[in-house]
Amino acid sequence: MTLAGLRPGQSITVLLQHIQRDNAAGPTWRLPAKNNSTSAVTHLQPIPRPVVWALDDYLPVRTHKTPHSTDTTGPLLLSRTGRGLDRVTFPRLLRDVAATHPDLEEIAPSLLPDIVAHSPSPFADETNTNGNGQ
Repeated sequence: MTLAGLRPGQSITVLLQHIQRDNAAGPTWRLPAKNNSTSAVTHLQPIPRPVVWALDDYLPVRTHKTPHSTDTTGPLLLSRTGRGLDRVTFPRLLRDVAATHPDLEEIAPSLLPDIVAHSPSPFADETNTNGNGQ
């Protein structure tokens, strides 16, 4: 999601119920506005195909637990307890994932999600957007 241009605050506030897979034009989501308010969402935006594929792999193992989340509602990205990820956990997970890639292993300890989100998106051609999630 960060590679698709979502800022960390947006990524952790994406709600599962804002992802629409039955759209004739392809899967879309209603992203949280950059003010990080879950009640302030933008219009429907296309989801890059690689992100859809990652969602397809993630959703069956998503650790939803009531009252924080269910299989169809709540934050998309969850911790083991079923709660949404927070601003401390998200960068740590990003660094852990980056450390597994041979080209990123060296910079992983200092990698920041905002830097990744502001980098040119490798998925820009996938959604015909400008690469920053808008």
